Amino acid sequence: IINPNEAILVIDGTIGQQAGEQAKAFSQATDIGSIIITKLKIWFSSITFIVRIIVVISMLFWMVDLITINYMTFCLSNIPYYTIGYFQIWRLITGNLITTGLFNLLFAIIFWVSDGKIVEKQQGSVKYLIFFLIHSTIIQIIYSLLYFFFRGISEKPKEIYSTGLWCYIICEVTINCLVTPENKIYLLCIPYAIKAKFFPILILLIFFIFGGFELGMLVGVIYGFLYGLFLKRYLIISDDTFMRLENGIFSNFSNLGGFIKISEVITSKQQPFIGNFAQNNNEQNDSESYSDDSDSNNFQNKLKKFNPFSGKGI
Repeated sequence: IINPNEAILVIDGTIGQQAGEQAKAFSQATDIGSIIITKLKIWFSSITFIVRIIVVISMLFWMVDLITINYMTFCLSNIPYYTIGYFQIWRLITGNLITTGLFNLLFAIIFWVSDGKIVEKQQGSVKYLIFFLIHSTIIQIIYSLLYFFFRGISEKPKEIYSTGLWCYIICEVTINCLVTPENKIYLLCIPYAIKAKFFPILILLIFFIFGGFELGMLVGVIYGFLYGLFLKRYLIISDDTFMRLENGIFSNFSNLGGFIKISEVITSKQQPFIGNFAQNNNEQNDSESYSDDSDSNNFQNKLKKFNPFSGKGI
C-alpha cells in the first residue's frame, strides 16, 4: 500500500556523524515516517568485530521492541524496580543494549561506531569486549543503587529505566578525553574548540537541555572521570590473560572479518580502554600508529589525523 503522505529520508551511510545531524534537521522540518540508509554494506563491513556485534544486537532489540510494543524494553532494560527488588541481575548486562526510539538509536550508533572501532583496533577485540562488559555493568549497578537510594523502588516500574547504550558511550568519551585532557577538540561542526577534559560535560549539558535530565548518563560521566583519573591503575588485566581467552573460548571467532587479535595490536603497551577521541593540536602524537587490516598507507595516515568529532567520518 502506497501512502502519499509518507516522508522517506535517504541517507548515505558513508558520511559518518553528519548523518545524525541531517536526520535531526529533517525531522525538525517535517515528519519522517521511514529512513533508508544507502551503502550500508560498505559501512557495516568496515566496522570491527565487537562493535559490529553490539550494533547488530542493539538494532535487533529495537526492531523486536517495535513489533512487540516495548516488550523488550520492559523485559531487558535496567529497571531498578525489578533489578533490585526482584534480583533480576541480567538487566545489568542487557540494559546496556536497549535504546528506545529510532532516532535515539541511530544517533547513538553513528556517534559511537567510528570511535569504538578505533579503540578496538588499539586494544584487540577480546580486550575491548571485556572492558565493555566491565564498565557498562558497573555503570548500571551504580545507576540502580543511586536510583534506589534517592527514589526507592515504589514508583511505577515501567516508567523508569536507564538509557542503555548511551550510558556506556558517554563513559567511553569521558575516559578517552582524559587521556590528553589539555588538548582541544571540536564538537561536530561547531567552530570553537574546548579542552578535552571539559568535552564530556558539554555533551552531558547538551543532552540535558534537549532531552531532559537522565541519571544514567550522569553516572556514565562520573564513572568515566573516576576511572580515567584513579581506577585505571588498579583495573589492569595482562595481555597474556586476553591471549588465553582469545585462544580458548574465542578461538572460533578469531578468523572472522573484523576480529582484531592481541598479536596484531600495535599499541599494546597503552593502558586499558584508551582511545583517540582527543585531537592533539600540538601534533605531538602524530607518530602514533594504529593497526588496520588494510595495507594502504593513505588509510593509516587518515587514522592518525582522525578527529572523531569533526563530523567528516574517516
